Amino acid sequence: MDVDDYEKMLSKASDVLAKATVSQERLKIPKAVIMEEGKVTVVRNFMDIVEMINRDPKEVSKFLTKEFGIGMTIDGRRLIINRKITEEDFNNKMEQYMNVYVRCYECNSPDTEIIKEARVSLISCKACGAQHPINMSREIMIDRDEIRENKKYTVTIDSIGKSGEGRTKLYGTSIIVPGVKKGQTVKILVKKIRDNTAIAEVVKD
Repeated sequence: MDVDDYEKMLSKASDVLAKATVSQERLKIPKAVIMEEGKVTVVRNFMDIVEMINRDPKEVSKFLTKEFGIGMTIDGRRLIINRKITEEDFNNKMEQYMNVYVRCYECNSPDTEIIKEARVSLISCKACGAQHPINMSREIMIDRDEIRENKKYTVTIDSIGKSGEGRTKLYGTSIIVPGVKKGQTVKILVKKIRDNTAIAEVVKD
């Protein structure tokens, strides 16, 4: 593969990431509007939030019930929580939900949907085309290292893009590897890096 081919692949990858950025800018999740009514907490704009992230309100309520360890009821467009909680507590739990059930695991776009394949729930990204099984233990990682051009790394391919290219991520950088299969562990040589996306090729040990 020559330099022009790498440049074309990087340009295409940059377009995908640009779409993901637009999606994030478009989808501004409203913060919870909370008020206390006696011994309960009412999230007045609950349906506004779940409609914005395109998720089933019952599933979101189920997640929150488990996280807070207390019952809650959907009442019209409101969510009634059977004890007092703060806006900060609620918004932190919603951030956890977004991280596990909404944001793309590859490009971080919130423009996703949940689909099922062979009884496995997947997050399918409309921005980059990636699909990943829902990871309940997913955390936001701060990457202290970085990958470099002309260096070799061992990676496992997480997904396959729309054009058949392998995709994975290392140290916060998205990596595109042609000619590989999902789940395959390979040694790669990074050829080009642009806009936090790298093009690599498989090399022999």
